[in-house]
Amino acid sequence: MLRLKTIAALIGLTLAIATPATAQIIDYSRFETAKRIGDQLSSTQLRQLQSDLSWNTGYNSLTNFPLWGNFDEATFVAIRNFQSHNQRSLNIKPFEENSIPSPELIKLARTKAAKQKALLDFRTASAQGMTIDYPASLLPSREETPTGLRLRAPRWDMSVELQAFSAGDMPFEARFEAMKATPEVTRIVQAKLFKARAERNPTYFVLFGTKDSLGFYARFIKGADGSARGMIIRWNADTGKDTTQMVEMFEAYDAFGVMIGSLRLDDDDSSSAAPAPVSEAADLRANRQLCGRAKAADDIIKACSDVLAVGDLLLPQTLAETRSNRGWGFYLKGDYDTAIVDYNEAIALRQDDDLPFSGRAYARFAKGDNAQAIADFDQALRLKPDRTELLSYRASAALRLGRLQESVDNITSVVAGGKAVTPDYLNRGVALLELGRKDEATSDLTRAVELANQDLAADPARNAYSLMYRAMARAYGNDPDGAIADATRYLAATPQSPEAFHARGLANAAKQNYDAAIADYTQAIKLGRKSFILRQRGDAYLAAGQPDLAAADYLAMLHQFPTNALAASGLEKAKQAVVQKFGTSTPPASGEGTGGAQQPAQAPAPMGKRIALIIGNGAYTGTSPLPNPKRDAARLAETFRSIGFTDVTLAEDLDNQGFNRALQAFSDKAAQADWAVVYYAGHGMEVDNVNYLLPIDVKLKSERDILFEAVPLDRVMAAGEGAKSLRLVILDACRNNPFEGSMAKKSATRAVTRGLSRVEPDGATLVVYAAKAGQVALDGADGNSPFVTALDTNLRKPNVEIGKLFRLVRDDVMKATERQQEPFTYGSLPGEDFFFNPGK
Repeated sequence: MLRLKTIAALIGLTLAIATPATAQIIDYSRFETAKRIGDQLSSTQLRQLQSDLSWNTGYNSLTNFPLWGNFDEATFVAIRNFQSHNQRSLNIKPFEENSIPSPELIKLARTKAAKQKALLDFRTASAQGMTIDYPASLLPSREETPTGLRLRAPRWDMSVELQAFSAGDMPFEARFEAMKATPEVTRIVQAKLFKARAERNPTYFVLFGTKDSLGFYARFIKGADGSARGMIIRWNADTGKDTTQMVEMFEAYDAFGVMIGSLRLDDDDSSSAAPAPVSEAADLRANRQLCGRAKAADDIIKACSDVLAVGDLLLPQTLAETRSNRGWGFYLKGDYDTAIVDYNEAIALRQDDDLPFSGRAYARFAKGDNAQAIADFDQALRLKPDRTELLSYRASAALRLGRLQESVDNITSVVAGGKAVTPDYLNRGVALLELGRKDEATSDLTRAVELANQDLAADPARNAYSLMYRAMARAYGNDPDGAIADATRYLAATPQSPEAFHARGLANAAKQNYDAAIADYTQAIKLGRKSFILRQRGDAYLAAGQPDLAAADYLAMLHQFPTNALAASGLEKAKQAVVQKFGTSTPPASGEGTGGAQQPAQAPAPMGKRIALIIGNGAYTGTSPLPNPKRDAARLAETFRSIGFTDVTLAEDLDNQGFNRALQAFSDKAAQADWAVVYYAGHGMEVDNVNYLLPIDVKLKSERDILFEAVPLDRVMAAGEGAKSLRLVILDACRNNPFEGSMAKKSATRAVTRGLSRVEPDGATLVVYAAKAGQVALDGADGNSPFVTALDTNLRKPNVEIGKLFRLVRDDVMKATERQQEPFTYGSLPGEDFFFNPGK
């Protein structure tokens, strides 16, 4: 009798079928992935699999039974358990497939379950539009009843009845209440009604109770017509009979759980659905391999997309890898914007991998977004310093931005590592020419020609672009005829190559064929060529006797690269030539002696020497890192250069020593400057009305540490004091104090507040906060902070006086942040107007 009570316990535990809980810890990111595949199976297929798993130690216990016909957490764990017990048969490593119901697993579970069921002679019983699987050896007797079918075990006084009630007899919910009140159940152990949660989930109830030695279990499902169909199990634990065999059978094979879980309605739409394919599971491994190894863009995109359609089955790192690989496919296809979207997702998932950073850098480089490309190249190089090919591309981006010495330094590092290739020598040669170092440039251009010759001799088809490198190197060097031959040959195969027109323009200019040179330059510009081509066309116009057009090109060049000495020199020559040709510094209007040429714009008004120190601190080691400050700093550095600042220093991730050295070096420069601007993005805090900016190595275990580890705002302001006309400090640092919860305070009255406190600068000095005193600024979610986005936009607008400029910034930020953040300017300026960008 005691043993039979164990059956009651087993049935009681079976009630957990109603709630698909699991005793194991679930990795829900993996569960959701596996569920996407599991949901491809019909309800019937899933019930079959769940039943098969229950015969194969798939479930830890009856407390972990699934919601039958639905891929839930219990099913996820059951498949994992089954895999763990059958690694050799499935030919997998532990958990490699991460609970995916693959065809191999379904087949093996079915085969093993069939063997186990054979021991109990499991059969199917149907009545009143429902079906169950039952152990015929334990319930050998069958008899029809007015409401359905009864299966009996005479030896042990146990019965299983299938019953059906129409909706007209009693609503489903009312029948649940009535059954709870049945006289044969006096002690309710559990009674619960479960409403449908989704299309494939049924509404059903479970009822379990006892009366003396009698046990009672019911499970009824609501039909589509509102009917109630289900099963009732009754047993008597006081028969005086030997129940050992029965108990052993049920305990060994979880027969109750299988029988209860097998209950299904014959008109269940989901059970009659056509079998859904599970080929995705079988092909997933192959797709992942193809995603990472394919060469063709379309193959990469398709394979990676197939993987992403069901999510990654291993770890977030692998999902990041798949996103990164697909980004590379889109890059190869020339869809750079879509590639960047994938790389952004990969970086959001994993920030310790250099590949998504370098991939996004390549895409940004291809789009011409050179400043942000450099920021990504830098991040990739920090993670993988030995990837010298990234330095090559970084040098190209710096060259495009007119950062000539930076480009030279990058390529010199590549050359020193013994990995320089043709474009490295070509780019360094061009940069050296722009810097006026012709002898050094000649050596590099000669080397570029030699390497291009080797590449073309080795494999002309594969290295076709080396013909373009050779054309450019010859054009910049002393072989214009060779350059024209190479460029013309390349154009025959690629007629829309801006590089080829550029190279041929340089060569024609060297041969003093200025009309031909101007025609080639103009075509290259129409096709999108940038670099230094405007200055070079200006040279051709000047040599051809058209100084007005030359001046226009020089001015346009200086707008892109304000510090370009060759363009500045050319502009002065063009001005003198305009006076000589037209007798005035202002050339005639279009069509009057210029052959219909466009009148050049006026030169910018002199603004004196303007310098800037741009600091972006994001990689904090002692507190939470910030994703945007370095991107913000890179964006503003490019902007300050484009609007005419003669010296812009970009400093990233400064520790305490580096921070102070940067301020000291800037202070020396400020003494010789008219304007001195410092921009800082990173963590900042205020203690006892003193504002501090935080280097990346701060720890601040106690309040007094701030005096030694942080940089006071006063020190930053002092660094620009030597400037003659304007001193400006811009702080995008009004974030929450990151050490507020961990920093020990020496007194209860010493304030450590939100944001920074107000300041009162003297003289022609302004301090601009991204958020006014006491507020917290937002770091931003789209690559830049709201403040920098607004600041950059307004800095680029010509002829906006500084006072109005920061009012426009304030309005834009308040609009972007729904008035959560209000920038504020402290200090005052003298009566003269100050323009960041006076225009042309």
